[in-house]
Amino acid sequence: MLVKLALVGSVAVGVTAGLLAWRERPKPGAVPLVLLMAGQCWWSATLIFQIQATTTAGRAFFISISWIGIAFIPVAWLVFSLEYSGYNEYTTRKHILLATVVPAITVFLALTDPYHQWLYIDTPTRVPGPWFWVIAAYTYLLGFLGIVPLLELVTSQVRSFRGQSLALLIGLVAPWATNLTHLFGYLPTAGIDPTPVAFTLSGVAYLSALTQFRLFGASPTPIRHARRSLYEQMHQGALVLDTHGTIVDMNDQAATLLGTTPEQALGEPLEAVSPDLTTTETPGQQKRVFTPQGTGQTYDVSESPVTDVHDRTIGRIITLHDISDLFRMQQRLEVLHRVFRHNIRTNIQVILGYAGYLATHNSQSKAETLKRNALEIEATGEKVREIIDVFEEGRKDRENLRLHAILQECVDATAEAYPEVTVDYDPGPQDIVVDGLFDIVCSNVIENAAQHNTSSQPWVRVSVEVDEGTVEVRVTDNGPGIEDHELALVEEGTETPLKHGSGFGLALVVWGTDIAGGSVEFESDESGTCVTLEMPVAGRG
Repeated sequence: MLVKLALVGSVAVGVTAGLLAWRERPKPGAVPLVLLMAGQCWWSATLIFQIQATTTAGRAFFISISWIGIAFIPVAWLVFSLEYSGYNEYTTRKHILLATVVPAITVFLALTDPYHQWLYIDTPTRVPGPWFWVIAAYTYLLGFLGIVPLLELVTSQVRSFRGQSLALLIGLVAPWATNLTHLFGYLPTAGIDPTPVAFTLSGVAYLSALTQFRLFGASPTPIRHARRSLYEQMHQGALVLDTHGTIVDMNDQAATLLGTTPEQALGEPLEAVSPDLTTTETPGQQKRVFTPQGTGQTYDVSESPVTDVHDRTIGRIITLHDISDLFRMQQRLEVLHRVFRHNIRTNIQVILGYAGYLATHNSQSKAETLKRNALEIEATGEKVREIIDVFEEGRKDRENLRLHAILQECVDATAEAYPEVTVDYDPGPQDIVVDGLFDIVCSNVIENAAQHNTSSQPWVRVSVEVDEGTVEVRVTDNGPGIEDHELALVEEGTETPLKHGSGFGLALVVWGTDIAGGSVEFESDESGTCVTLEMPVAGRG
């Protein structure tokens, strides 16, 4: 009588836990837990009918159909454990179907056992046949595989995860230990498997996990996927090396900036994939700058050791953070500082020298020189302000403007300011829309072409050509060309203390174009200069 009451209690607890789990659909692990509870309840219910049966045939029937629940309990347990702990890659349809092959065979053999006796040699007395030991071993194998992911959570820093995993382990171990004790003959149960009786304790453990420890309210399922997604989707490139410097893992960002693929790089020494990135074995975090050849990008390299629980270094993590914008800004500020200081100092020295001369001599030419230098200082200040405005525009969202309106305004302003220069404009398509920052860039290119043109018959031509996704603006003049030391700014991106540009116009064009996402090319000789601005088309209209 006590056994029947225990079995009824296990069914009641199992149904309650199953209903609570059913309400949590479609959270990971909810459906497998429902199937696990259903299998346990089925086994307990058939055992009740088996005990109640008064004939040998009736008892054999309930033993046979009990396998419908018994055989699939380990599969439900394994799938639940994998989903709950975040190993969803092993719970695909293919993996589940593969795991159910042995249980399906077992159910078939159980229902047809009188014809072959593979499951039981003598069904009423439950003498195990050869297939019984196969399904028993398979059951314990899947049970053990389901335990492994939970062991990682027993020591979790999250209290609810520790409680959940311990409750789940108790829910498995209780019937597992009872079944093992029965199989080895330590429980005199008159041939009846008492495992379903232990389902009462198992169900209570699952109920505790569902209610007290919020099994589906606080779930560790996202942890593995979040960590991997963070690694894969992080903007920085990241490589993992072993102690021998072999690449054992890398994200797509690292592969792209190194010009390779994970398939080609994994398993290869870092020296073979990127010799310039090879680092020393000095412990601790290291930082330096890395510039991949032919990319024009600059990366801050950080290296950190990977240690195990025994504080042994087992590898290294190298992260590559793109600091190209910061690096370019640093170069630009350096150029601004040097050129500004050079130009201002030169003009001030001239002013001071001529001011002393004018104190004792009344010279109109010297006064004009003073005035010219003072105006140059004013112009330099205005140009610096314009560059600062470009930097400010680069840090915020900008409106798009029609290219034709930009160029027409620039051409008209230049023709008015320099009437001696012939300015021709071939507009091309008039519905092209570009980044509004090109307004400043085009204005400086066209104005500089006219301002510095010393030809006897100066002219400036502006033309537009549209390609797929880009538009080219060419500004050509017949002036004296650009000095080599001026073009060094374009080619090298910086200046030295012994080599300075004469002004900021060229720097503004180069930097403004780069910030707006375009590119600029200069072709210059004694017969003139051609500046080609390539701009991305932002739209038509």
